[in-house]
Amino acid sequence: MARFGNDQKDIGSLDFRTVDKSSRVEAFFIPTEPPPKKSSAQQRLAEGVKLIELDAEAGILKMHPINTLSTHSEYLRPKYEQVHTITFETSLLRQYLGVPDVEAVLETLPPGFVKDFAYGLGLLKDCNRLIRLIEKNTTCDEIIFTNGDSSTVDGTKFRLGLTRFSAIWAEITRINDRGNRAAGRVKDVFVHNNLAATLGLSITEFSLGRHPDSRVIAMAADGVEGLSNIERDALVKAIASESAVIAESTPQKFQQLKRDIELVNLDRLIEVYSDSLDQGKTEPYWQTFFDDNAFALQQVFGAPMVSVHSEVQVGGRDLSGSGDKIADYLFKNSLTNNVALVEIKRPATRLIETHEYRRGVFGPSKELNRAVTQVLDQAYNLTKNLTGLKESSRQWDLESYAVSCFVVAGRTPSASDPERQKCFELYRANSRNVTIVTYDEILERLRLLRSFLAPITPSNEEI
Repeated sequence: MARFGNDQKDIGSLDFRTVDKSSRVEAFFIPTEPPPKKSSAQQRLAEGVKLIELDAEAGILKMHPINTLSTHSEYLRPKYEQVHTITFETSLLRQYLGVPDVEAVLETLPPGFVKDFAYGLGLLKDCNRLIRLIEKNTTCDEIIFTNGDSSTVDGTKFRLGLTRFSAIWAEITRINDRGNRAAGRVKDVFVHNNLAATLGLSITEFSLGRHPDSRVIAMAADGVEGLSNIERDALVKAIASESAVIAESTPQKFQQLKRDIELVNLDRLIEVYSDSLDQGKTEPYWQTFFDDNAFALQQVFGAPMVSVHSEVQVGGRDLSGSGDKIADYLFKNSLTNNVALVEIKRPATRLIETHEYRRGVFGPSKELNRAVTQVLDQAYNLTKNLTGLKESSRQWDLESYAVSCFVVAGRTPSASDPERQKCFELYRANSRNVTIVTYDEILERLRLLRSFLAPITPSNEEI
């Protein structure tokens, strides 16, 4: 029997029981103070309050979150109305064969989970909204956390990738931080203005911050309601009609307004890109998306590139008139006119093979190899046929000194799968003539650009 030893030592302990002399171990919660006689809690305790199931050999950990606070009306009952089991499927648990060290096992879990059995396990309070969402919209009674970024409903089981969950938890944390700072600014200004006359100070205004979350929170903290659609339309028309006057009379404010609008556009681009990525949109969708948002696709380059055309015929037609090679995108260097080809595949494109070639060695997937070969063939045909293409299109400012080739495909292998991540980096680093960029890398470059354009300053404290 293991006892929890800190400020919660009086709550209870765990009783470990080996199942069928196997590597599977069950842990039951034993309260230090037994429930009142003939109470429902006493009956539940008599039946056994199972908290944990650990099958280290299979790499499976199951939590059964319960209320461990003796004053709670649902004492020793499940924490959640419908979701009664939280399962982790990871090979990392296999290191705990033999006598289990429950604290060590729980500490391997990522942030966002209750890792102290004295608090009944489960998700941290801020993640309960995830539980509520699943319970409200599905019949799932179990959440299974696996490696990766996926999320699926499988009957009564909700499968969620740990990478996806970690991203959700990280954003919740950032929203909390932004909210605290936004509310703090409103409070500081309120106190300042309330005592300004006494202290001989001028009345001041609080900063809304640049992040959309912060602006909403700051306005809500000050009791300000958002504009209606009619008011927004009127504001846009007023700015458009007065833009020349504003630029001439207050150039600094005009530049600030222009900067704010550009940041809003970038925020919107990041939001739509991220949502589309989460929704698993198909390749035709992304073709249209990059047609409308060439700026996002420009993030794959390390040089000043401008879009020339999409779905470009680069040659390859035979005597029968068939066999045209069509590149997804043609870009050119705005200084040298040297051309570049970009081939896009789906975000769901597998980059690394499922099975090991040798221990710890995974080869590139067939889909990725085909995409690389395809763009190289397009570059070969473009180089041969560029003179004719320039003449037929009447566009002379294109050069094929060294055609740059890019493939946008798939998602970066998860950090929780270091072997595949290593093999992917080794492969693309040694792909001499083709640069391979993943969809989530483009998103991260957009986010880094957003952070760069809105640095933290005394007047801008937002992330």
